[in-house]
Amino acid sequence: MTNTSYIVLAIFCCLSVSCIKYGNRENNHLIEQALELIEHQPDSALKLIDAVNTIKLSKAERMEYILLRVQARSNVGMDISTDVEIFDVREYYIRKKDAEKVALACFYAALLAAGTNNIEKAMEYFLEALEYVKKTNLKQLQGRILYNIGSLNYNNSWYEYALLNYKQALTVFQSLDLYQREIHSLNSIANTMIVKGEVDSAQYYYQLALNRAYLFKDTAMLEMVYNNMTVAYIELEEHNIAIDYIRQALRLATSNNIKALIYLNFAEIYNVQNNIDSARFYKESAETLLNNIDDDFTSVYLAYLSFQIEKNAGDFLKAIEYLEIYYKLNLDFLEDNDRKLMLEMQKRYDIKVQEKEHHKKINMMWRIVAGLLFGLLMFAVCSIYMLRKNLKQKAVLTKTQLEKTKIQLAKEIAERERAEIQLIAERAEREKIEKAIELENAIQQAQTLHEMHDRLHNQLKNRYLNKIEIIKKFASLLPYFKNDIISFKNMAEEINFINKTNGIVKDIDVKNFVDVANELYPNFTDKLKQKCDTLDDREIIICCLLLLDFSNSELDLFLHNRMKDRLNTIRSWKRIIRRKMGIDQNGDFKEHFLKNIMGI
Repeated sequence: MTNTSYIVLAIFCCLSVSCIKYGNRENNHLIEQALELIEHQPDSALKLIDAVNTIKLSKAERMEYILLRVQARSNVGMDISTDVEIFDVREYYIRKKDAEKVALACFYAALLAAGTNNIEKAMEYFLEALEYVKKTNLKQLQGRILYNIGSLNYNNSWYEYALLNYKQALTVFQSLDLYQREIHSLNSIANTMIVKGEVDSAQYYYQLALNRAYLFKDTAMLEMVYNNMTVAYIELEEHNIAIDYIRQALRLATSNNIKALIYLNFAEIYNVQNNIDSARFYKESAETLLNNIDDDFTSVYLAYLSFQIEKNAGDFLKAIEYLEIYYKLNLDFLEDNDRKLMLEMQKRYDIKVQEKEHHKKINMMWRIVAGLLFGLLMFAVCSIYMLRKNLKQKAVLTKTQLEKTKIQLAKEIAERERAEIQLIAERAEREKIEKAIELENAIQQAQTLHEMHDRLHNQLKNRYLNKIEIIKKFASLLPYFKNDIISFKNMAEEINFINKTNGIVKDIDVKNFVDVANELYPNFTDKLKQKCDTLDDREIIICCLLLLDFSNSELDLFLHNRMKDRLNTIRSWKRIIRRKMGIDQNGDFKEHFLKNIMGI
């Protein structure tokens, strides 16, 4: 394949990819801007989203686009009942295990299901969104989910559950300092308590909502709360209280539309009280304000209220006229909604057609690219085949000589490797023999050292055992020596014998007998200390000597001039040891040690 062919192919691929990337880059910029505005300026975000060229979106980008569009439409208060793609978005992000996007998709899927009166499905999606949002940092979304679950329970007359959900949402919004959502939650809690008949508690929560709205000087929130309080007290037939709250709302109203709604509330109350003149006055005041306002909902409400007023006044002909206007406006309102729905569906259909056409063009372009690539590939294969053929012909000329050289080199290498392997084997055998000899010598030395150690150990042990016997015998004979020493003819020889024996006794280190006791009875002193930790060093030495069968006189002989002990003192120490170790007065020390200390 020539260099020119490579260059042409690279340029073609780069141009194709750059066209796609440029479109995606423009779309990404619009989506990023929309994300920044989605919460605080959803209408501006929706305009940016609608400007996205959906034809150039990949699947991942399309899912993000649909989710963002549904979010913006919902935030501006538009009907999202036609946005059924949100269910596909939910499934897509569940497969991708993106907890944040799944939580958002489930939330808006629940809103759609609730809007189409599919209560069970809406509750299922809300609870699913709640589970996913716990894995994220989207605390505000958690509060909105809880609030909407409360609204769903409220609309289905499950007031206890609604109250619990509204309070949970209130806690979340308070932690985030979102005062407007906090006011909405307080207002909904109060509305629920009104329905339950808990008027005093409702008044408390309405007041909390008003306090927050006054604190932030938010007139829109104040109007909303006062209007809710008005409606609540109208339903309770507390019309005088309702009128007070309407006046408060009227004092704060800034737009003609809000003032018109307030006048209509006045008219409704006076109509209920059969004060027809006042009802007509406020209704006409509302009509005056609504002349320049295009508000279908308020117009329908005005027509229905006019019908009620004229019916109560006894003017049935006028009442029928208003009733006909009410039905006509209602029908127009429904037709307008259907028309908007049809336009939305037509818009989506047109987008789908455009996307299909775009995909056809893309597929055609990629077919052309594939054809070019196939042609270039075939050209490359032919070029490689011709090149290999030429190289093969050149190789034939030198092949024989190369093979001979290779065989000769292979023989020489094999011979050298064989010699090296033999040397390595011989060296290994010698090392093996040397190590075996060293190991045998080491074993013999170890055995010799072990035997010497045992022999020295036994000698030392026997030596101290012999010394014990000497001490005991000397102790038993010493009284006789002292009594009969005068009768000896060779007094000097007897005194010399006593002095030598005393010297042997004095030369013995007390600690050696402690070692002998531990040798004969392993770890005797450690076990003794564990059993009775109040024994001091002197008492432990006496215990060791008692274990070796030393009597009082033997202890007196051995310990004299060492521990400054006398026979009476030794008896005192033995009494102390008995008391500390709980040994009976007539109990045998050695027997106690063997049984209770050594467990023999």
